[in-house]
This record gives sequence, structure tokens and C-alpha cells, in this order.
Amino acid sequence: MDDTEILPPEVLASMLMRMFEFAPIAIAITTSDAKTSSYAKVNDAYLKLTGLKWDDIRGKKLVSKGAAIDSPARDRRHRLLQEDGAYVLEEVEIRHADGNIIPTLISAQRTVVDGISFDVEIILDVSARVRHQSEIELALRASARTDALSGLPNRACFDEVLKERIAAQESNERLLALAFIDLNGFKIVNDTMGHDAGDEVIRTIASRLRDSFRTHDFIARIGGDEFIVLFEIDPALLNEARDMLFEAIERIFKPIAIGGALTDVGAAVGVTLLRPGDTSASFVKRADNDMYLAKQTGKRVSVVWLRPTDAVMPAKWARAD
Repeated sequence: MDDTEILPPEVLASMLMRMFEFAPIAIAITTSDAKTSSYAKVNDAYLKLTGLKWDDIRGKKLVSKGAAIDSPARDRRHRLLQEDGAYVLEEVEIRHADGNIIPTLISAQRTVVDGISFDVEIILDVSARVRHQSEIELALRASARTDALSGLPNRACFDEVLKERIAAQESNERLLALAFIDLNGFKIVNDTMGHDAGDEVIRTIASRLRDSFRTHDFIARIGGDEFIVLFEIDPALLNEARDMLFEAIERIFKPIAIGGALTDVGAAVGVTLLRPGDTSASFVKRADNDMYLAKQTGKRVSVVWLRPTDAVMPAKWARAD
């Protein structure tokens, strides 16, 4: 093959220019000085990525107000270009013209043409990948905070939410109540009907809890046969709230039909209101203690709710089916 050029330089330059203009990936050519670096040429993909118009940025410095790339890490990237002549896949956040931040990966190479130094940047929009990664992380976090059997939040999630709710009470005019629920007769179901039946009982009770409380009430399974409900009460409607809670408990712990047989699982429930000075531990401990008072009645379904002002009085809220 002879030395004749297959493509004349002007034809090759024209083809490369068309590739630059129509490339689906954002490309920008800028002058190289770190402080005065300005736009020399960008392609349509760059304008689409940034939301900018070429007439508005032609010759504009990259760090000037309104520029797309304005990152504290620019100096480090410029040092890489100065020392190594290139960098690959640097994480850079680009500000779109509408104010949104777009995560990107930028690769760049420094080139000298007629004594003038230029930087060619290839910019990959990775926002879809970042969103996907964020969704995965959220799903993993939700999984770590969810009880697999019941589908309710687990103990770790409850501990987190309880701290948040207690902290929020300083500016909340409503009372924060906690119901500690421990099942009665659950072990008998497991022992006589098998663990599959026990699992079905847990799922049914979880479903009934969700159906019986408001969407903003917090329900969690914190142990094998223990559940927690956090709910707020209007102080003027305290008595009505007590009545509604007991009616809900009666609905939740009706016998459950499994495999043609009725299970007789009940519950001991201790309910308390948040008091000044309460910590998460003291709040839960008081509800737990009241649950044991309910347990000592020996009744299948028993609720103990002692008012803060008469906590030493026996609970009149202990009942049975």
C-alpha cells in the first residue's frame, strides 16, 4: 500500500467534526488555564445535559456564575491534566440550568494546538445509575428495618422511630401513647398446630393491627410474640381514645381460623402515655410493666391503661371475652 492518504486531512477533519457534533455523549473543549479556562466548543449533547445555550456560554469562564461545572475539585483535576496530561472517570456534579444537580463521570485529555493548550472533556451522565443505586440502598435499608414474617417494622426500626417521636413531642400538643402487646396462648398454637400455624397467626394479627389503627399510627413487631403501637391522642378526647383502643383490641384478637380449627390466641396489653422526662427506655419499660399487670389477670384478652395521675390505682380496663 502506498503512502497516499485514504482520507484527505480536510475530509477527516470534517468527519471528526460531525462525530463531535452528533455524539450522544456530552463533549466540551475548553482552554486550559485553571483560573481563566473558558468554553471553546461544546456539542449538542453537552447543551442538552446542562440546559445551557451556546450563545450564552461562548467564551465564558467555566467558574463564572451560571457555568455548568463549578466544583471545588476542579483545581485537583487541573493538576492532573498539568502533571499527567489526562484523567479518567472523575466524579463531578454538574449544575443544570434549572438548578438540579446531575452526577457525572468526566474523562479529560490535554492537547496543544499551535501553542495553545486545550482540554477535551467527555462527560457521562450517571444520574440513572445513581438513582438505581439509591433505590437499592433504600430497599436494603427498608429490608433491614422490616420484620420478614409480619411485614411490619422491626425492633430496630421501632427504636429509631420512637426516638424521633419523643424528640418531636416538645412541639406537639397531642399526647403520645404506647401500647405494648404480648400474645397469650401463642406457644400452644406452635406446640399443637405447628410453626406454620403460628406464622399464620402472626401474619393475621399484623394484618388486623394495620386495619384497626390509623395510617399515621406506628405498628411494629418487636419480638416473637410482641407488638408495639405508637399513636397520638388529642388530650380532650382521652376517654374516647381509651374506648377506641379497647374496641380495636377486641377486634384484633377474635379467634383465628386456621386449617379448619379456631386458635384461641389472646393478648395482654399495657398502655401508657409519654411523661415529662421520659426516655425511650423508661417509656417502653412502663408500658411493659403494665403489660405484665394485664398478664397477671389470667384473662385471654386484658388491657391495662393507668392514667399518669392515678398510676397506683388498679386498672379498671382489664376485661376478658
